[in-house]
Parts: sequence; structure tokens; C-alpha cells
Amino acid sequence: MSRAGIREMKRAVSRGGDGHAMLTLLLRSVRFGHRRLALLRCLQAERMGLQIDAEVLRYCQQVADGMSPDELARLLARASA
Repeated sequence: MSRAGIREMKRAVSRGGDGHAMLTLLLRSVRFGHRRLALLRCLQAERMGLQIDAEVLRYCQQVADGMSPDELARLLARASA
């Protein structure tokens, strides 16, 4: 996927709450090992009411478990912004 394609999906999520784009970005983050970004996108997808694969949830839980409380709090604040 090109950078332009990623930017377009991010716009679709922020402008219209495009669930398909959000899940695509989330899966891409997990696949590339973008730990914090995957967790952030997972939290945002959950806030959108999207169904998230159990394996992705386990990955994100492991990321969260490895974070300090302050680091996790900052990420949670960012996800709700």
C-alpha cells in the first residue's frame, strides 16, 4: 500500500468514521509490528464499535501489558481525542 493510500484511509476514518479503513489500518499496523500505533488504532476502532479479531486484541493486550502506567494513560488520552 502506498503512502498516499494510507493517507487517504486516515482521512476517510477522521472525516467519515470509515470502519473498513480503520480496520485495514489496524491490521496493517499489527502486521508491521507497529506496537503503539496498533494499540492506538485498536482503541479507536473499539470506540467506533467495530468488531476486532481476537488475535488482534491479544496482540494489543500484550502491548498494553508491556507499557508503563503513564505511557498507557497518554495513549488512552490520545485515543479518545
